[in-house]
Amino acid sequence: MVGISELSKKVASSTSTTQKKTAEIITTFLKETVEAVNDGKKVNLADFGIFERKEQKARVARNPKTREEIKVPAKDKFVFRASSAIKYKD
Repeated sequence: MVGISELSKKVASSTSTTQKKTAEIITTFLKETVEAVNDGKKVNLADFGIFERKEQKARVARNPKTREEIKVPAKDKFVFRASSAIKYKD
């Protein structure tokens, strides 16, 4: 798994910025992306994917042990759809 520190190290080595400044830029980018999605906007990054918020409708689930029905309320989900450029290919 690649974290912000490793990602910023790689980006900083290929650009003329420091690792600290690159980490700040990545953190700010992620914060702004989350804020935009929470405001109901889609964030579309060409050749990467789309971040968006979708509503999951209320439903009735069942406890597998007791078979008791449980009402699950509606909620919003944070969704990422990868572009065809990065999807896994066999």
